[in-house]
Amino acid sequence: MLALCGLSGCTGELAVFAALAFSMSLGAWLVGRGRARASLYEAEAMRLAIASGNHRGFEDHLRKQLALAAAGEAVSAERQWLARAQLGGLLVAEWRLAEAQDVYQSDEALTSPNLAALAAFGRHELAVLTETPDESRLAAIRSDRDECLEHVPQAFRADVERAWHAVEGLCLVRMGRAREGVTLLEVGVQALEFNPALVVYLFHLGQAYEHIGERKLAASTYEDAMNAFPGTRLASEARARVRALAPGASEGTFRHMLPEPPSPSRQTALARTRDSDDD
Repeated sequence: MLALCGLSGCTGELAVFAALAFSMSLGAWLVGRGRARASLYEAEAMRLAIASGNHRGFEDHLRKQLALAAAGEAVSAERQWLARAQLGGLLVAEWRLAEAQDVYQSDEALTSPNLAALAAFGRHELAVLTETPDESRLAAIRSDRDECLEHVPQAFRADVERAWHAVEGLCLVRMGRAREGVTLLEVGVQALEFNPALVVYLFHLGQAYEHIGERKLAASTYEDAMNAFPGTRLASEARARVRALAPGASEGTFRHMLPEPPSPSRQTALARTRDSDDD
């Protein structure tokens, strides 16, 4: 990954963005060799914080970055949108979907193709999770994927395409087309190792396996989801599915609906509870 920083000019900068933003951290600052090293360090630190339950500090840091930008401070568009993407990933992972939608709300015209692709990726992810996706959503994801890949250097296109496969597979699974979604999610989750929302993709991959009758693969994938972001709603639901799929368990194959987005009233109540706990 650090070798990407040796590329010159716009091509090098875009390659670093594509590889870090889509394949690795979704919150990495990309300017020059030193900044790319710092972003890799921050991405790994965030992953360790998630594993230990100490990710609130990262959320506060990212919110401060966006608050500075909103107050008129000189925060570059790249830094602002990368902060939005990383914060959005955290909120999606915790199933705080209404808050994540607020993060992506912006009337700013994005002339940079890489930032436009990053914004589109996050918005598609949220639309798939908060709405009932249909063929038009699937077509829009594929169209934005193709537009994005036109601007990614050939050497790194496969990594970025895998990340798009993840959101496309997520869409297919939530459309009820589990068998089609499995292949895309299997490839896609490999590109989201440093994405906080990985737990969401792993959980849906586990569900897709269940729906096509692959119980052992489902149980193994649910275990991965449990460990991806402990304490989140989907990690807890994955734990319940592992127990249900254990040999001798009385519950049969999973046939319920995929997880529904929490209602706005419930999200508001949860937000107030968190604020009270912080006080």
